[in-house]
Amino acid sequence: MLNYKEYFNLLRSGGLPRALLFDGEEEYIKDSAFAQLRTKLLPEGLEEMNESLLPSSASANDIVDACEMLPFLNDRRLVVVRGGALVQKAAGTAKDEGLDRLLAYMNQMPGHVQLLFFCRGKADRTKKVVARIEGMGGRVDFAPLSEADKQLWLARELKAHNKYMSKQAGNLFLSRVDPLLVPTLQELEKLLAYVGDRLNIEEEDVEAVVSPTVEDRLFTMFDCLIGGDAGGALSILKNILNQKDSGTVQLLTPLTNRIRQMYYYKILKSKGYADREISGPTGIKANILWLYEKQTRAYSLVQLQDYLLLCIRMDHEFKSGQISEEGALDSVIMALVNKKARLPS
Repeated sequence: MLNYKEYFNLLRSGGLPRALLFDGEEEYIKDSAFAQLRTKLLPEGLEEMNESLLPSSASANDIVDACEMLPFLNDRRLVVVRGGALVQKAAGTAKDEGLDRLLAYMNQMPGHVQLLFFCRGKADRTKKVVARIEGMGGRVDFAPLSEADKQLWLARELKAHNKYMSKQAGNLFLSRVDPLLVPTLQELEKLLAYVGDRLNIEEEDVEAVVSPTVEDRLFTMFDCLIGGDAGGALSILKNILNQKDSGTVQLLTPLTNRIRQMYYYKILKSKGYADREISGPTGIKANILWLYEKQTRAYSLVQLQDYLLLCIRMDHEFKSGQISEEGALDSVIMALVNKKARLPS
């Protein structure tokens, strides 16, 4: 399996496997990878003569036949298959009688052809074609970018628009946007339109344009709790409850996850782990570890354990119909603000 960086390195060096599979959720980088592949392989003005774009309904035989066509005034031909039942889950699909032919063909593909299966979303790794491409080293996993890579991406985008964003504003922006780049770019475009001709983008601009996530508001809620402001904490939770639609995950779930992360952060810090070693095991974003350091100081490890157990119990009572979600949340918040959990001995 290749990640997107390894793919671009091989594309530049000319060492790509003859069969590729674009897999994963990061569609923005995936589209860029496809565009650069076309630029590399197809001569300007002769793209249509040297490219076959096959629909998801294409059979294995259709794919082999397209690969067998020779390039025109070029030494390479690009054959692109848009997903389909050969590489992705599809209900009620019959067995493709040409599958064995395709699998055998992929073992001895001629030098003129570059075959690409382009999936929107994830591929089905139980499919024989996917397994064959993976065995050839051609599956490219377009996973969401790491925090560091996303910061580099943001810096490049800002430079392209002749804008500057402070580290604090950048961290705030990235903490509020989706992990994937397409929705992140949409939020960035709104932010750029908001600042207009102004060179610098400040934290206040991000606050004005990019709505806080549930996680952001939970951080604010814990600040209220640490200050003993139960009313403020409950107000934040009720605002989130009022704004969410019926398809939104129950708020008790992210609250439980938040307390679980605080608990694990406290454990690892007590064992002497550095922040850079904590991010991976806990799932806490590297750029907000300092908030966990600040907020976990207000609670003992035993208290956090008890709050986590309370959340789990409230979740069970809510899901079994013994209590409303709002009632479950109130119980957790009042326990947090009153520090009812036992103190360490």
